[in-house]
Amino acid sequence: MSTKSYSKSSHEIKMQNDSLTYVGPKPDIRALVKAYNQSTLELESYFQLCRSAYDDRRNWWPGKSRDLRKHGADAFPWEGASDMESHVIDERITRLVGIFMSALQAANVTAFPTEVNDIGRSGLVTNFLKWMISSGYVPRFMKEMELGANYLLERGVLITYVGWNREDRSFLQRLSLDEIAQANPQLGQAIVSGDDEAVIPLLQGTFEGVSKKRGKKAVKSLRETGYAELPIVRRQVDAPEVKTLAPDGDWVFPAYVTDPQRAPYGFYRTYLTAQELRLKIKTDGWDEDFVDYVIDKYSGVNIDSIEREQEGRRTISLTDMNYEAEELVEITYGYQRLIDKEDGAEGIYCTVFHREFTGNEESPGFAKFELLNGYENYPVVVTKLSEDSKRLYDTLTIPDLLRGIQNQVKIERDSRIDRNSLATLPPLIHPVGQAPSDWGPGRKIPRRRVGDIEYGPTPNFDRGSLEMENTMMEQADRLVGLDEQSNVSAVRRQFLVNKFLQHCGEVMALTYRCFQRFGPDKVFFQVTGVPDPQNFDKGDADENYDVTISYDVMNSDPDAQEKKLDRLVSLVSMDRNGRIDMDKLLGIVASSIDPVLANGIMIPTEQNEEKQLNNITDDLSKIYAGIEVPARPNGAQSALQIIQQYAQQEDIAARLQEDKGFASRLQKYAGQYQFEMQQAENAQIGRIGTAPASMGEVQTQGMQSGGY
Repeated sequence: MSTKSYSKSSHEIKMQNDSLTYVGPKPDIRALVKAYNQSTLELESYFQLCRSAYDDRRNWWPGKSRDLRKHGADAFPWEGASDMESHVIDERITRLVGIFMSALQAANVTAFPTEVNDIGRSGLVTNFLKWMISSGYVPRFMKEMELGANYLLERGVLITYVGWNREDRSFLQRLSLDEIAQANPQLGQAIVSGDDEAVIPLLQGTFEGVSKKRGKKAVKSLRETGYAELPIVRRQVDAPEVKTLAPDGDWVFPAYVTDPQRAPYGFYRTYLTAQELRLKIKTDGWDEDFVDYVIDKYSGVNIDSIEREQEGRRTISLTDMNYEAEELVEITYGYQRLIDKEDGAEGIYCTVFHREFTGNEESPGFAKFELLNGYENYPVVVTKLSEDSKRLYDTLTIPDLLRGIQNQVKIERDSRIDRNSLATLPPLIHPVGQAPSDWGPGRKIPRRRVGDIEYGPTPNFDRGSLEMENTMMEQADRLVGLDEQSNVSAVRRQFLVNKFLQHCGEVMALTYRCFQRFGPDKVFFQVTGVPDPQNFDKGDADENYDVTISYDVMNSDPDAQEKKLDRLVSLVSMDRNGRIDMDKLLGIVASSIDPVLANGIMIPTEQNEEKQLNNITDDLSKIYAGIEVPARPNGAQSALQIIQQYAQQEDIAARLQEDKGFASRLQKYAGQYQFEMQQAENAQIGRIGTAPASMGEVQTQGMQSGGY
């Protein structure tokens, strides 16, 4: 008997393991639900860490009251003693989030190709990525990254989902019979003529999503009143989707995971309204029976990202952390890395299901089961705050680092407040049974003899408490990289910024790959400084780029930034071989001053060269026609090169020999540019004490007195 039971149990385990390893004709919902429940159970210790971090950051503790005073039998040192908040953790997380977001906005974004053939498009792809973020083509990108920065620092893990959202949103609109007839004359005629057999199909063909019941109701209303309410597609969404997911509930990997992309499965939990669920039937091909069943049986959820247990956590609750949402339905996306038994090929599969429904005779246990075509990894980017342990969920958080300091600062502040309370109103000493009936300024208090009524002793002000708090605050800043006076702290701050920006770069790279798979073939986008929109062809679907986002935290220090730029510019004096790209150097200097203004005033190199050529050519045409024009204020070197090429043309050289006026005008024009270059050289010598590297010589001497 026991042998049979053991054999059956083993068989069930094997079947479950196979369903989580190999792809089949349909998913094993029971196995997925069991895997999800097992993962959440084993992650309870991490969830508890997140609960503690959440409470510590927001200054929640058992027994907290609204008046921030201690009450009850456990009040120490007395009833009504100070119970102040101490925002050591929140203040530093908020400062770091601000640094992260400022760095992201001012950072340099570059797309590096992974293959040689893609090098030519790297600049175009870089500009396109910048446009995707700045234009809003990726909705809520900056807000999602801000949320992610908070999760990374507070909960130690940052998970960002990247996908593609394609849907048509239809809204009811009141339409007249004339408007319907304009949209479809045949439909209008059928309604008027009373052709009931043809009118419903025509109505459904004209207005997408009209049921037979609504169609009949609309036709009746049109014949009676001349108006009807019909669905009109008014909003079309076809864009990337970037979502930051709470690591303690929204997305779950198995507890043992070290490399998230090697995990056998991962689960994404979300909440949808009935309207959104029904829309999925049309846009994503969800099973209609499944949708109808979960709406009917499982509407209404208690939303809390980390499933907080409220009982016993607080004596007095300042805020109700649970939200009852009767109109929402919980939906789980199960992502699996499955193997095809026939050829051993891997694939990322997605199953949409409800954790409490495994199917019945009328409805399957899932809304959709599909292969994520073209995906080699799960559609998430995962970053861990501290790589001091292999396991993903074994991580350090900012609240972990600062919890003890915050508690000590709170103790010091409470003690000083209580000491001030004693100093303001010390204990009153009086004879037993003869307490004064009234007490306060100007009151008349009778006494028998000196000493009957007097104040008790009060503690002196303890300066050591304030010094202790300041020491604690300084230590907190050093731990998280916010000590402005410490070079070690600056390194720590740069490390944290780099980790966050690396995550953002991976998100942008995955967003671009989603665009390649699901986006339109061509997109017109605007490059800053270029008046006309650029045409972007998404190219080969296998085209792959690594996206780097770099930012130096010292750029936020004006003095340090100025010194660094000065050293960078001084390199020009040592550049004897022209290795420094002056255009790029100018762009760096301008961006360091103000990246927003720099984008507005800096013209792309190609466009600038074309503009300068057109300007100089126009000036030369006027000089040829006998009009004297002054030199333009910038671009002396390029202008002289253009003038030299112009003067070397046979017809121009011949006229320079014959027409002294023309030669004089051209020489004067070129001489102004030479003078401009000489002035710049003199300024450089005066600043750094040496002549700058040669920028190229342009011969114009032959223009004098008809020398050509």
